[in-house]
Amino acid sequence: MGISLERTTQLTTVTVTGSETLFRPDGRAAIQLDTRELGTIAFEVDQLAIDALRRSIAAAETHLRQSKDRARN
Repeated sequence: MGISLERTTQLTTVTVTGSETLFRPDGRAAIQLDTRELGTIAFEVDQLAIDALRRSIAAAETHLRQSKDRARN
């Protein structure tokens, strides 16, 4: 029997139109995203989350640049 690599979780995709970093007096931080579909949402982050977000953003940026370069050729 094979293992399915297909994702079973449905994801909600939003279009980010703006962002802001929020800081609490107790030292915690959050990222606020303004989205077209859901309005303003926010999520708390720590250093591990920030590192994971940086890796994901770098991968997305690389993909977009490669796609743009392919479209030019």
